[in-house]
Amino acid sequence: MAFRFSLAAVLKYRENIEQREYLALEKIHQEIGRVQAQVQQIESWLRAESQRREAELSRGIPSVHLQNAFEQELVLIRHRDLLQARLRELDVKRKQHLKTYEQARQKREILDELRSRQHAAYDREQTKRQQNTVDDIFLSRHGRGQ
Repeated sequence: MAFRFSLAAVLKYRENIEQREYLALEKIHQEIGRVQAQVQQIESWLRAESQRREAELSRGIPSVHLQNAFEQELVLIRHRDLLQARLRELDVKRKQHLKTYEQARQKREILDELRSRQHAAYDREQTKRQQNTVDDIFLSRHGRGQ
């Protein structure tokens, strides 16, 4: 008779919940990475524009161009600020999902440990039965020889 874990369906369910939470956490991490890359890109543009504007100022440029450059910089700064706010929201969401994932993992691990213990007890019992069978065979043969 093969080992049968009575809570196998519950364990499978817990594994599925853990996997779903892990994937949700991964999705959040990917979104954080994407937004961080956008923030870095904007900061890079801001640095490049600042350097370009400094170079143009040293040569002298019309005030209209300077005003336009400052307006573009302001738009980039506002966009960067919005992205940084989004990063803060995503970090809160990540922390919440991490907690949910860890709880799901713990619940799965408890069932997995129970299954392991039951399987070990089953193995011990099977070994004991096999030894009893071997002992009975030996005794029956040994008993006939006398």
